[in-house]
Amino acid sequence: MKYRTFGSTGLKLSEICFGTWRYASPTGKADARSEAGARALRLGLDAGITTIHSSHEYGTRWLTGEVLKDHPRRADLHHIIKVNEPDFGEGGFDRTRFRAQIERALAELHTDQIAIVQHLQRGSAQKATVYTDHDDAVRRGEFDRDRDDLFEESERLKQEGKIAALASFPYTVGFASHAIESGIYDGIVTYFNILETEWLDLFPAIEACGMGVIGIRPLCAGLLTDTRIARSALPDGDRLADSAWDGKYEQLAAIRAQRGADPSSWSRYAIAASLAHPLVATTTLSINNEPQLTDALAATEGAYPSVEELQRIHALNQKIWSTP
Repeated sequence: MKYRTFGSTGLKLSEICFGTWRYASPTGKADARSEAGARALRLGLDAGITTIHSSHEYGTRWLTGEVLKDHPRRADLHHIIKVNEPDFGEGGFDRTRFRAQIERALAELHTDQIAIVQHLQRGSAQKATVYTDHDDAVRRGEFDRDRDDLFEESERLKQEGKIAALASFPYTVGFASHAIESGIYDGIVTYFNILETEWLDLFPAIEACGMGVIGIRPLCAGLLTDTRIARSALPDGDRLADSAWDGKYEQLAAIRAQRGADPSSWSRYAIAASLAHPLVATTTLSINNEPQLTDALAATEGAYPSVEELQRIHALNQKIWSTP
Protein backbone atom coordinates (compact mmCIF):
# COMPACT_ATOMS: atom_id res chain seq x y z
CA MET A 1 0.00 0.00 0.00
CA LYS A 2 1.18 3.50 -0.87
CA TYR A 3 0.31 6.68 1.01
CA ARG A 4 -0.30 10.28 -0.01
CA THR A 5 -0.53 13.54 1.90
CA PHE A 6 -3.91 15.27 1.95
CA GLY A 7 -3.25 18.85 0.88
CA SER A 8 -1.26 20.80 3.45
CA THR A 9 -2.75 19.00 6.46
CA GLY A 10 0.11 16.56 6.94
CA LEU A 11 -2.36 13.64 7.02
CA LYS A 12 -0.95 10.64 5.16
CA LEU A 13 -3.80 8.58 3.75
CA SER A 14 -3.66 5.13 2.19
CA GLU A 15 -4.36 5.39 -1.54
CA ILE A 16 -7.31 3.05 -1.06
CA CYS A 17 -9.97 4.23 1.36
CA PHE A 18 -12.23 1.45 2.62
CA GLY A 19 -15.82 2.55 2.01
CA THR A 20 -18.44 1.03 4.32
CA TRP A 21 -21.63 1.97 2.50
CA ARG A 22 -23.04 -1.50 1.87
CA TYR A 23 -20.61 -3.87 3.49
CA ALA A 24 -22.84 -4.77 6.44
CA SER A 25 -26.48 -5.31 7.22
CA PRO A 26 -28.07 -2.05 8.42
CA THR A 27 -30.08 -4.15 10.88
CA GLY A 28 -26.95 -4.65 12.99
CA LYS A 29 -27.16 -8.42 12.62
CA ALA A 30 -24.18 -10.70 11.97
CA ASP A 31 -25.45 -12.21 8.72
CA ALA A 32 -23.42 -13.56 5.78
CA ARG A 33 -23.14 -10.10 4.24
CA SER A 34 -21.74 -8.60 7.43
CA GLU A 35 -19.34 -11.50 7.96
CA ALA A 36 -17.96 -11.04 4.42
CA GLY A 37 -17.60 -7.30 5.03
CA ALA A 38 -15.78 -7.82 8.32
CA ARG A 39 -13.34 -10.26 6.70
CA ALA A 40 -12.65 -7.76 3.92
CA LEU A 41 -12.03 -4.92 6.38
CA ARG A 42 -9.66 -7.00 8.50
CA LEU A 43 -7.75 -8.14 5.42
CA GLY A 44 -7.63 -4.57 4.13
CA LEU A 45 -6.14 -3.35 7.40
CA ASP A 46 -3.58 -6.17 7.25
CA ALA A 47 -2.69 -5.06 3.71
CA GLY A 48 -1.98 -1.50 4.86
CA ILE A 49 -5.27 0.35 4.36
CA THR A 50 -5.38 3.06 6.99
CA THR A 51 -8.25 5.20 5.71
CA ILE A 52 -11.90 4.33 6.35
CA HIS A 53 -15.00 6.20 5.18
CA SER A 54 -18.26 5.96 7.10
CA SER A 55 -21.55 7.71 7.80
CA HIS A 56 -24.33 7.28 10.32
CA GLU A 57 -26.67 7.33 7.28
CA TYR A 58 -25.33 3.99 6.04
CA GLY A 59 -26.38 2.02 9.11
CA THR A 60 -23.17 -0.03 8.87
CA ARG A 61 -20.95 1.72 11.40
CA TRP A 62 -21.84 -0.88 14.03
CA LEU A 63 -19.73 -3.43 12.17
CA THR A 64 -16.79 -1.05 11.76
CA GLY A 65 -16.89 -0.48 15.49
CA GLU A 66 -16.93 -4.21 16.20
CA VAL A 67 -13.90 -4.82 13.99
CA LEU A 68 -11.94 -1.86 15.35
CA LYS A 69 -12.69 -1.89 19.07
CA ASP A 70 -9.89 -4.33 19.87
CA HIS A 71 -7.81 -3.99 16.71
CA PRO A 72 -4.08 -3.48 17.38
CA ARG A 73 -3.79 -0.80 14.66
CA ARG A 74 -6.86 1.15 15.73
CA ALA A 75 -4.83 4.21 16.76
CA ASP A 76 -3.09 4.40 13.36
CA LEU A 77 -6.26 4.74 11.30
CA HIS A 78 -7.67 7.82 9.58
CA HIS A 79 -11.44 8.13 9.57
CA ILE A 80 -13.39 10.18 7.04
CA ILE A 81 -16.99 10.74 8.10
CA LYS A 82 -19.96 12.41 6.42
CA VAL A 83 -21.57 15.21 8.39
CA ASN A 84 -24.74 16.74 6.95
CA GLU A 85 -25.25 20.12 8.59
CA PRO A 86 -27.71 21.46 7.86
CA ASP A 87 -29.36 18.41 6.33
CA PHE A 88 -32.20 18.51 3.80
CA GLY A 89 -35.17 20.37 5.20
CA GLU A 90 -33.32 21.72 8.21
CA GLY A 91 -32.80 25.37 8.97
CA GLY A 92 -29.41 27.01 9.38
CA PHE A 93 -26.20 25.54 10.68
CA ASP A 94 -26.50 24.24 14.23
CA ARG A 95 -23.29 23.89 16.23
CA THR A 96 -24.84 21.40 18.63
CA ARG A 97 -26.00 19.07 15.84
CA PHE A 98 -22.64 19.38 14.08
CA ARG A 99 -20.69 18.48 17.19
CA ALA A 100 -23.12 15.68 18.11
CA GLN A 101 -22.49 13.90 14.79
CA ILE A 102 -18.75 14.01 15.41
CA GLU A 103 -19.03 12.89 19.04
CA ARG A 104 -21.24 10.01 17.93
CA ALA A 105 -18.69 8.90 15.33
CA LEU A 106 -15.84 9.07 17.84
CA ALA A 107 -17.72 6.75 20.17
CA GLU A 108 -18.97 4.33 17.51
CA LEU A 109 -15.57 4.04 15.81
CA HIS A 110 -13.61 3.73 19.08
CA THR A 111 -11.23 6.52 18.11
CA ASP A 112 -9.97 9.74 19.66
CA GLN A 113 -9.95 11.72 16.44
CA ILE A 114 -11.80 11.97 13.13
CA ALA A 115 -9.19 12.73 10.49
CA ILE A 116 -11.49 14.40 7.97
CA VAL A 117 -15.04 15.66 8.35
CA GLN A 118 -16.75 15.51 4.96
CA HIS A 119 -19.19 18.41 5.26
CA LEU A 120 -22.38 18.48 3.20
CA GLN A 121 -24.28 21.76 2.99
CA ARG A 122 -27.89 20.79 2.20
CA GLY A 123 -30.44 22.90 4.04
CA SER A 124 -33.26 24.26 1.85
CA ALA A 125 -32.07 22.25 -1.17
CA GLN A 126 -34.03 19.15 -2.10
CA LYS A 127 -32.55 15.67 -2.43
CA ALA A 128 -34.01 15.20 -5.92
CA THR A 129 -32.76 18.55 -7.22
CA VAL A 130 -29.55 19.20 -5.26
CA TYR A 131 -27.49 19.15 -8.48
CA THR A 132 -29.57 21.85 -10.21
CA ASP A 133 -28.55 25.46 -10.73
CA HIS A 134 -31.44 26.65 -8.55
CA ASP A 135 -30.53 24.56 -5.53
CA ASP A 136 -26.85 25.32 -6.12
CA ALA A 137 -27.59 29.04 -5.73
CA VAL A 138 -29.71 28.36 -2.65
CA ARG A 139 -26.95 26.38 -0.98
CA ARG A 140 -24.32 29.00 -1.77
CA GLY A 141 -26.44 31.67 -0.13
CA GLU A 142 -27.08 29.56 2.96
CA PHE A 143 -23.40 28.62 3.17
CA ASP A 144 -22.44 32.31 3.21
CA ARG A 145 -24.90 32.81 6.06
CA ASP A 146 -23.54 29.80 8.02
CA ARG A 147 -19.86 29.98 7.15
CA ASP A 148 -18.57 31.76 10.25
CA ASP A 149 -20.40 29.40 12.61
CA LEU A 150 -19.13 26.37 10.70
CA PHE A 151 -15.58 27.68 10.73
CA GLU A 152 -15.59 28.58 14.41
CA GLU A 153 -17.02 25.23 15.54
CA SER A 154 -14.70 23.18 13.33
CA GLU A 155 -11.70 25.17 14.59
CA ARG A 156 -12.80 24.55 18.16
CA LEU A 157 -13.02 20.81 17.45
CA LYS A 158 -9.57 20.89 15.88
CA GLN A 159 -8.15 22.58 18.96
CA GLU A 160 -9.76 19.89 21.10
CA GLY A 161 -8.09 17.24 18.92
CA LYS A 162 -11.40 15.70 17.92
CA ILE A 163 -11.02 16.41 14.21
CA ALA A 164 -7.95 17.11 12.08
CA ALA A 165 -9.42 18.53 8.88
CA LEU A 166 -12.63 19.83 7.30
CA ALA A 167 -13.50 19.10 3.68
CA SER A 168 -16.47 20.03 1.50
CA PHE A 169 -18.59 17.60 -0.47
CA PRO A 170 -19.89 20.23 -2.91
CA TYR A 171 -22.23 18.24 -5.21
CA THR A 172 -21.59 20.75 -8.03
CA VAL A 173 -18.57 22.44 -9.58
CA GLY A 174 -20.21 25.80 -8.90
CA PHE A 175 -20.52 25.16 -5.19
CA ALA A 176 -17.01 23.71 -5.14
CA SER A 177 -15.61 26.98 -6.48
CA HIS A 178 -17.49 28.82 -3.75
CA ALA A 179 -16.17 26.43 -1.09
CA ILE A 180 -12.60 26.83 -2.30
CA GLU A 181 -12.85 30.61 -2.25
CA SER A 182 -14.27 30.60 1.29
CA GLY A 183 -10.90 29.60 2.73
CA ILE A 184 -12.39 27.48 5.53
CA TYR A 185 -11.90 24.02 4.03
CA ASP A 186 -8.81 21.84 3.92
CA GLY A 187 -9.97 19.99 0.83
CA ILE A 188 -12.71 18.74 -1.46
CA VAL A 189 -14.39 15.32 -1.43
CA THR A 190 -16.07 14.47 -4.70
CA TYR A 191 -16.97 11.85 -7.28
CA PHE A 192 -13.91 11.34 -9.46
CA ASN A 193 -13.49 8.73 -12.18
CA ILE A 194 -12.88 8.63 -15.93
CA LEU A 195 -16.53 9.45 -16.63
CA GLU A 196 -16.77 12.25 -14.04
CA THR A 197 -13.72 14.37 -14.77
CA GLU A 198 -15.26 17.85 -14.57
CA TRP A 199 -13.44 18.43 -11.28
CA LEU A 200 -10.08 18.46 -13.06
CA ASP A 201 -10.73 22.06 -14.07
CA LEU A 202 -10.71 23.03 -10.39
CA PHE A 203 -7.54 21.14 -9.46
CA PRO A 204 -5.18 24.11 -10.10
CA ALA A 205 -7.23 26.34 -7.76
CA ILE A 206 -7.46 23.59 -5.14
CA GLU A 207 -3.72 23.01 -5.24
CA ALA A 208 -2.94 26.74 -5.16
CA CYS A 209 -4.90 27.00 -1.89
CA GLY A 210 -2.97 24.12 -0.32
CA MET A 211 -6.08 21.95 -0.33
CA GLY A 212 -6.36 18.25 -1.14
CA VAL A 213 -8.81 16.00 -2.97
CA ILE A 214 -10.50 12.83 -1.81
CA GLY A 215 -12.07 10.85 -4.64
CA ILE A 216 -15.30 8.87 -4.31
CA ARG A 217 -16.86 6.18 -6.55
CA PRO A 218 -13.92 5.50 -8.89
CA LEU A 219 -16.04 2.75 -10.48
CA CYS A 220 -18.88 5.18 -11.28
CA ALA A 221 -21.56 3.34 -9.34
CA GLY A 222 -20.39 -0.02 -10.69
CA LEU A 223 -20.47 0.90 -14.38
CA LEU A 224 -16.68 0.76 -14.72
CA THR A 225 -16.42 -2.87 -13.66
CA ASP A 226 -15.71 -5.98 -15.65
CA THR A 227 -19.23 -7.28 -14.99
CA ARG A 228 -21.03 -4.13 -16.23
CA ILE A 229 -18.73 -2.66 -18.84
CA ALA A 230 -20.70 -4.42 -21.62
CA ARG A 231 -24.16 -2.91 -21.36
CA SER A 232 -25.66 -5.53 -23.66
CA ALA A 233 -24.75 -8.20 -21.12
CA LEU A 234 -26.50 -6.54 -18.16
CA PRO A 235 -29.02 -8.82 -16.44
CA ASP A 236 -32.72 -7.99 -16.59
CA GLY A 237 -33.65 -5.26 -14.19
CA ASP A 238 -30.12 -3.88 -13.75
CA ARG A 239 -30.40 -0.18 -12.91
CA LEU A 240 -27.60 0.69 -15.36
CA ALA A 241 -29.88 -0.37 -18.22
CA ASP A 242 -32.06 2.65 -17.43
CA SER A 243 -31.96 5.51 -19.95
CA ALA A 244 -30.51 7.78 -17.27
CA TRP A 245 -27.18 6.03 -17.88
CA ASP A 246 -27.17 6.47 -21.67
CA GLY A 247 -24.82 9.43 -21.48
CA LYS A 248 -22.27 7.63 -19.33
CA TYR A 249 -22.19 4.65 -21.70
CA GLU A 250 -21.79 7.06 -24.63
CA GLN A 251 -18.75 8.54 -22.89
CA LEU A 252 -17.40 5.07 -22.22
CA ALA A 253 -17.74 4.13 -25.90
CA ALA A 254 -15.76 7.20 -26.91
CA ILE A 255 -13.04 6.48 -24.34
CA ARG A 256 -12.77 2.88 -25.53
CA ALA A 257 -12.44 4.07 -29.12
CA GLN A 258 -9.74 6.57 -28.14
CA ARG A 259 -7.81 3.91 -26.22
CA GLY A 260 -7.91 1.46 -29.09
CA ALA A 261 -7.71 -1.56 -26.80
CA ASP A 262 -9.46 -2.43 -23.57
CA PRO A 263 -7.40 -2.89 -20.39
CA SER A 264 -7.05 -6.42 -19.03
CA SER A 265 -9.43 -5.40 -16.23
CA TRP A 266 -11.72 -2.38 -16.36
CA SER A 267 -12.27 -2.48 -12.62
CA ARG A 268 -8.57 -2.23 -11.88
CA TYR A 269 -7.93 0.32 -14.63
CA ALA A 270 -10.72 2.58 -13.33
CA ILE A 271 -9.37 2.49 -9.77
CA ALA A 272 -5.83 3.20 -10.99
CA ALA A 273 -7.06 6.06 -13.20
CA SER A 274 -8.82 7.66 -10.24
CA LEU A 275 -5.37 7.90 -8.60
CA ALA A 276 -3.60 9.17 -11.71
CA HIS A 277 -3.50 12.79 -10.51
CA PRO A 278 -1.14 13.35 -7.56
CA LEU A 279 -3.55 15.84 -5.95
CA VAL A 280 -5.93 12.96 -5.18
CA ALA A 281 -4.87 11.69 -1.78
CA THR A 282 -7.12 8.62 -1.70
CA THR A 283 -9.91 7.01 -3.68
CA THR A 284 -12.92 5.67 -1.78
CA LEU A 285 -14.47 2.37 -2.78
CA SER A 286 -17.41 0.57 -1.25
CA ILE A 287 -15.66 -2.72 -0.49
CA ASN A 288 -18.11 -5.46 0.43
CA ASN A 289 -16.08 -8.66 0.14
CA GLU A 290 -12.66 -10.17 -0.47
CA PRO A 291 -12.81 -10.21 -4.32
CA GLN A 292 -13.55 -6.46 -4.35
CA LEU A 293 -10.69 -5.88 -1.93
CA THR A 294 -8.38 -7.95 -4.15
CA ASP A 295 -9.25 -5.79 -7.17
CA ALA A 296 -8.67 -2.60 -5.19
CA LEU A 297 -5.27 -3.72 -3.93
CA ALA A 298 -4.18 -5.06 -7.32
CA ALA A 299 -5.10 -1.73 -8.94
CA THR A 300 -2.44 0.04 -6.86
CA GLU A 301 0.35 -2.21 -8.10
CA GLY A 302 2.54 -0.97 -10.94
CA ALA A 303 2.28 2.31 -12.83
CA TYR A 304 -0.88 4.40 -12.97
CA PRO A 305 -2.23 6.04 -16.12
CA SER A 306 -0.52 9.36 -16.75
CA VAL A 307 -2.04 12.75 -15.97
CA GLU A 308 -1.82 13.40 -19.72
CA GLU A 309 -4.04 10.37 -20.39
CA LEU A 310 -6.49 11.64 -17.81
CA GLN A 311 -6.53 15.05 -19.48
CA ARG A 312 -7.17 13.47 -22.89
CA ILE A 313 -10.12 11.60 -21.45
CA HIS A 314 -11.38 14.82 -19.88
CA ALA A 315 -11.15 16.66 -23.21
CA LEU A 316 -13.16 13.86 -24.81
CA ASN A 317 -15.79 14.06 -22.07
CA GLN A 318 -16.04 17.83 -22.50
CA LYS A 319 -16.67 17.39 -26.21
CA ILE A 320 -19.49 14.96 -25.51
CA TRP A 321 -21.00 17.16 -22.79
CA SER A 322 -21.00 20.18 -25.12
CA THR A 323 -22.69 18.34 -27.99
CA PRO A 324 -26.43 19.18 -28.19
